[in-house]
Amino acid sequence: MNEKLFFLTSQKKNTNHILHVIMTVLTGGLWLIVWGLTMRSNDAHNKKLDKQINQIMLYKTQGLSDVDTYKQIKVDKANSDVIQGRVIFVVLVVVFLYFYLR
Repeated sequence: MNEKLFFLTSQKKNTNHILHVIMTVLTGGLWLIVWGLTMRSNDAHNKKLDKQINQIMLYKTQGLSDVDTYKQIKVDKANSDVIQGRVIFVVLVVVFLYFYLR
């Protein structure tokens, strides 16, 4: 399990702000768009990794073994997918009924 946590932690991305400041000055401010997109992308990536790390730590603090932890994470993912599918289905039905009954 420590290997998985180490791997996830090592996959985090950092934004080199010094480089982006230099590029922003050299391009007269145009590089701000790239800098913003890079920061947003790295932040989203790191939040996803933090969620996975927190999920592993939650089950490990509950005393689950490594195998049980991974099984529970798979179950959680499957449940999340089912809920997401149901939400999409309900939204599509509501949109269809709105346009059909108009």
